[in-house]
Amino acid sequence: MLRSRLKPLFPLLLTVIAGAACGGEDPVEPEPERPPDLTGNYTMQSLSSPLLTLGEALTPPAVSGTFIAQQTSVTGLEATGTVTVSVTIPDGQGGTITIDDEGPYTNRLDGTWEQGGVLLQGIGTYTVQGNTLTVDVSEPALSVSTTVWQKN
Repeated sequence: MLRSRLKPLFPLLLTVIAGAACGGEDPVEPEPERPPDLTGNYTMQSLSSPLLTLGEALTPPAVSGTFIAQQTSVTGLEATGTVTVSVTIPDGQGGTITIDDEGPYTNRLDGTWEQGGVLLQGIGTYTVQGNTLTVDVSEPALSVSTTVWQKN
């Protein structure tokens, strides 16, 4: 008699058991947003600086340069690494000057940028579009510039 009463409840009981077995998993959290990894070798596409180019945007062959970035860590919304920069600009007398420097950099998810080095230091912003990195340095005053780099 008890068996005949449980028979109609059997499908419901299986559904409850199956549902309990599947419902124990934690939902998958999406990965948090992180700043882009700028690691790579870049070639200068243009340089504009009130001090170095008198505000004119110079392009190769008038200027040339390389930018090598190596990301070393990401913490929250901030990535850090090292950068090696070499830039060759006209000296105003028919020759050129090459500026070589290296040091730490920080790029943040909000688009802010910091670069340290012996000669090339700056705070500003950066943007990445495809393989093009643009760095706009807004301070200190002697370093104000816009450089556009193409990732190789």
